[in-house]
This record gives sequence, C-alpha cells and structure tokens, in this order.
Amino acid sequence: MKPAQLYGDWRIVAGIVLILLGIGNWLVGRNGVVQYRGIVVPSSPNADLYRNFDELDARTGNAVLAPLTQDERTLSYAAAQMDFYHAVYITGCILFAFGLMISLVAFISAIRRDTSESLKKRSRTRIADFDGHTVGVTDARQD
Repeated sequence: MKPAQLYGDWRIVAGIVLILLGIGNWLVGRNGVVQYRGIVVPSSPNADLYRNFDELDARTGNAVLAPLTQDERTLSYAAAQMDFYHAVYITGCILFAFGLMISLVAFISAIRRDTSESLKKRSRTRIADFDGHTVGVTDARQD
C-alpha cells in the first residue's frame, strides 16, 4: 500500500485531522484548567455568602446579585474560565477518541481492500490445467 492511496481515503484523512484537533484541544484545555485552578482553589469561600436571603425585597435584591467585592468578582471570572477550559479539555478527549476510532476502521478497511486486490490480481495471473489444477504463474519471460 502506497502513501498516496492512504491520503486518498477521506476516512483516514478525517481521522487524522480529528486526532490532531483533539490533541490540540486536550492540551489547551489541560493547561487552562491547571492555570485557573491555581486561582480558584486556594481562595476559601466567604462565610457571608451562605446566609439566608429570605428577608430581601426589590430594593435590596440588586445589592445581593452584584458581587460583594473585587476578589469575589475575580474568583467568579476565574471559575467561569476554568469551566470553559474544562469543556475544551473534554471536547479534546472526545475528538481524539472519535479520530482514533475512525482512523482504525479506515486503516483496517484499506488493508482489507489492498489484500483483496492483490489476491484478485494473483488469481488472474495463474492458469488452470485441463483438470482444474493450477500449473503455475504466467509470466511474459516464460515465452
């Protein structure tokens, strides 16, 4: 099997592209999660965040919905970024797995097709004797 035959099969090319995209997303997602985990995890939750909000009315509701401090706002953005990179990481893993499966099936199909073609070519070059047994392989040099 020649490389040109492999590049001509769209399934092999699609599988390799998915593998490369998956690896890229996987690495970018992992690095992003590690980076933002360093910001989110060391910060301890504030005890005031877990208080009861039953007594709120329309004028105090806006104060509760707004972040209380700049640190909490930064923590919220960091958590959102970490969630985004976690989604990129998972997508990369899925793309890599699909690419691997598609490439595996395509390579198996290409090997089977190549084997079938070589067996057909080989059977066409043999000549049959009068009783149905194969005598030998015909070759232009034998004449």
